[in-house]
Amino acid sequence: NPMPATDEPDRLRLARWMVDDKSPTTARAIVNRIWQAYFGRGIVATPEDLGYQSPLPSHPELLDWLAVELMDNDWSLKHIHQLIVRSAVYQQSSDITPHLLNRDPYNEWLARGSRFRVDAEVVRDSALAISGLLCDTVGGPSVYPPAPDFLFEPPASYGPKIWSTAGDENQYRRSLYVHSYRSTAYPPVQVFDAPKGDAACVRRERSNTPLQALVVLNEPQFVECARAMATRVMRDAPATDDESRLRFAHRLATGREPSESERGVLARILSEQRQRIDADEIDIAGLLGTSPTVFKQLTGESARDTVPWMVISRVLLNLDETITKD
Repeated sequence: NPMPATDEPDRLRLARWMVDDKSPTTARAIVNRIWQAYFGRGIVATPEDLGYQSPLPSHPELLDWLAVELMDNDWSLKHIHQLIVRSAVYQQSSDITPHLLNRDPYNEWLARGSRFRVDAEVVRDSALAISGLLCDTVGGPSVYPPAPDFLFEPPASYGPKIWSTAGDENQYRRSLYVHSYRSTAYPPVQVFDAPKGDAACVRRERSNTPLQALVVLNEPQFVECARAMATRVMRDAPATDDESRLRFAHRLATGREPSESERGVLARILSEQRQRIDADEIDIAGLLGTSPTVFKQLTGESARDTVPWMVISRVLLNLDETITKD
């Protein structure tokens, strides 16, 4: 597929050459990255390299078919997304059996549904959505959620940087809109393997570290999500008894009803926290904080009622299942 010999500008000729039907490399690279987003692994395992030194595709005919589908449908990404999510291979269960584990330990042949931790931005957005704090405004300038001041001063940063923490609902906007300096990423997403902005990244690594659990448990915005979730559970549960609220809270976080054993664990935690409050072992004011957007009306007995449910919310937000695509 030689470069078009026309009088058009070089960049335009290059663009036409890249998307020519006789040069499917572009289409292959695109559908491979889409596949990777859904299954955690591309048909070619190295999306940054589809050349001679890359591993062979696990399903070469599927890769070619998807590439042709993309080109034949006016390069519609939506069409490829719909094909994948409606397919039997995507909709199959992620339950694993000893037989499947023995035959396909890394799920390279897609013997089961994919299961992996969601991307860093989705971890934060999920917590905001579960708590009811997520601001769904579309468009506009970048926003500045709470972050430690020292990150934007030397030596943590190359030089002093502006980080004007938003005091309104903008701090709860999707992570897509969070400002990110090239050399200083937003810490809650960086811990979950979000790349910095100083290099291209087409395949994120997925780590599993104790620091990630500490962020979900203790980072200020996640703590605020737990407080808001507690308020939402007490306000919106279909009934005011503990079992209804526990079922509602679990469904908010995981999308399913809790099992009997799971309800038992949560009920025990709830009872223990209430006993600690009665014994004045919990700093209620310290836990609830002074967030003007959600908790300015919580005083006295209302605050004491909220703290146990806040602990339950912190537990549920920190579940592996809550931040796992399953």
